[in-house]
Amino acid sequence: MGQEGAGNIVSPVLFGDDTFQYVARLLTTTKRIGGFDKRLRENVEYLEELKMLAEREGVSHRVNFITSCSTAERNSLLSECLCVLYTPKDEHFGIVPLEAMAAHKPVIACNSGGPVETIKDSVTGFLCDPIPRAFSFAMAKFIQDPKLAERMGEEARRHVTESFSTKIFGQHLNQYLLDIARRKTE
Repeated sequence: MGQEGAGNIVSPVLFGDDTFQYVARLLTTTKRIGGFDKRLRENVEYLEELKMLAEREGVSHRVNFITSCSTAERNSLLSECLCVLYTPKDEHFGIVPLEAMAAHKPVIACNSGGPVETIKDSVTGFLCDPIPRAFSFAMAKFIQDPKLAERMGEEARRHVTESFSTKIFGQHLNQYLLDIARRKTE
């Protein structure tokens, strides 16, 4: 690997031991961020499972679990990472991919749910089958070619600005309201 910064990948959610093992072996540093509520016993138990898995796999020195972070910390992490993994399967719309793309980062996500609507496959990131091997292949592309991640990150920013900005949202909302008003007068 040997490329400075190429090993930092922000991952809001990981699905299962296999993904964790693939990811941890590929990277110099893995950061798992967010989606954690310490009031929920299953979250606390799962975090402990992941920590034990990292220990068992001999990668605990390369994995940093961040259960919560401020906006400033999130922005700092996004500025340092190569890409963002978004692994929930059949997830709703999801703000994480949009935040990542707004920060000029490509997103690797499952090819289902909200990401299918927000990520342009092979343009602003990669949409993958929800299996560890698919995610690891997509990650390897960015690790082997950081310029690809940079190019896709720029496309991601352009896509978010053109499709999901407040201005665009306002234009769509205005048009929707005008259409409703027209229908009522007909």
